[in-house]
Amino acid sequence: MKKFATALSLAALLAVPAIAQETTAPKNDPAAATVEKTTNYSGQVSASELLNENVVNDANEKVGDINDVLIDSKGKVAAVIVGVGGFLGMGEKDVALTFDQLSFATDNNDPLVVKTNATKESLQAAPQYKKPDKRS
Repeated sequence: MKKFATALSLAALLAVPAIAQETTAPKNDPAAATVEKTTNYSGQVSASELLNENVVNDANEKVGDINDVLIDSKGKVAAVIVGVGGFLGMGEKDVALTFDQLSFATDNNDPLVVKTNATKESLQAAPQYKKPDKRS
């Protein structure tokens, strides 16, 4: 009888950690919610996809390429930095375009096409964007 009671106690002790492992995160935990569900953000573009992407005008001519994306303090895109002019990176200058000055599409040859209504001349005449000094 003593062996039976010991075996029963041992079985009960071994079952407790298994029961504890089955608990789930509280439903109001935001971190758990992000793991449980994935969201498809259709119509949105990743910043990493934009970097080095060519920018074309309405005539489908390359007017520059995207060098950076600036995010404001509220997490919104403040500007897209486009390198214009120059040849093979020499003599290129950066100009800042607002996000609404760009449109995004796809075509048969490229999964992402970035367009602007601006012309080469207007972009080359635009003021140069200068990166702010490093923050300390």
